[in-house]
Amino acid sequence: MIRFRCPNCESQMEVDESFAGRPARCPTCGTDLKVPAHGAPAGGARHTPPPAPGSARITVGGESVDVVPPMEIMVIVSLACVVLAVVLFLVAGLTKFVTPPWAVGALLGALAALLGAIIGVPAYHSVRRSKGRRRGRTHALLAMAAGAGLFLVLLVVALVGFAGEWMRPTCEENLARLYKALRQYADTHRGAFPPSLETLVSDGYLESADWLTCPAYKVPAGQNTYILTPQINLQRKRDDGSPWWPPDTLIVSDGPPYSAHRDGAVRVLLLDGKINAVPVGRWPSYQKSQTERWSHIIWQMREAGIPVKPPGSGVPGPGPGEKPPAGGAPAPASGETAPATEGAS
Repeated sequence: MIRFRCPNCESQMEVDESFAGRPARCPTCGTDLKVPAHGAPAGGARHTPPPAPGSARITVGGESVDVVPPMEIMVIVSLACVVLAVVLFLVAGLTKFVTPPWAVGALLGALAALLGAIIGVPAYHSVRRSKGRRRGRTHALLAMAAGAGLFLVLLVVALVGFAGEWMRPTCEENLARLYKALRQYADTHRGAFPPSLETLVSDGYLESADWLTCPAYKVPAGQNTYILTPQINLQRKRDDGSPWWPPDTLIVSDGPPYSAHRDGAVRVLLLDGKINAVPVGRWPSYQKSQTERWSHIIWQMREAGIPVKPPGSGVPGPGPGEKPPAGGAPAPASGETAPATEGAS
């Protein structure tokens, strides 16, 4: 047997004599070397402690010194990309400035994780080729495995999120479904509309509260973004048989902020089922005219002795002989809300 030491890391090796003079590679540091023709003499062999973990042993002025090599830069970059993937997923997922937030965060995180896995491949080979002058082989393997795993997981999350957003009903589809539910509710409640849109969900006229959320609003699905005009009753008629509420009465509209849609228009649902888009610039005047007409009809109904006060509000409305306040219409009683007023929810 031939016993000899690696000239780079001083690791002791033992090979068969048939390998004498043949090229070899140190299994410890990867240094290319040549097997000597004869092993070191037994008397001349001296015990040398192994190098410290993570260090490389070099000889300076005839003295062996353990040196800790620096981490390969690409390994650090690869690990940083993997960590960045998680950060992007959390930060973008919790923000309200992107839609849908978790899907966007997952997509950004997947791209960062893929970049980390790709950089980890040359980083690993660079550490191997350094022959102990650079360290980080284990870290490179970890970055490749974690980056690839995160990429697959986050990519699936992103695809599911975007698919759900793509299949989500539009605002117009929401309003059409709300109109159908309102008419069904009125048919079973003597023509009266519900006190709130949430009632349609609790009473089973809507399958889910998601119908109450406009996709243009960057809020979680199930949160109500629409405003319902109160006190609408389809069965109440004037003395001449005409309905109290004209067909173009506003019954449901987008809530504030009214500029949520990209086209800069507020979606409104009318009593006849039509869905219109009112430009934001015209919205204040349209809102004012609808509110004044609503207040005037409420006053006329009270003048005619028709109760319009919400049950249990405890606030009496003006009597038949009283005059409305200045402006031609009374202020809404407790529990009443004018159509699409600021601050309504």
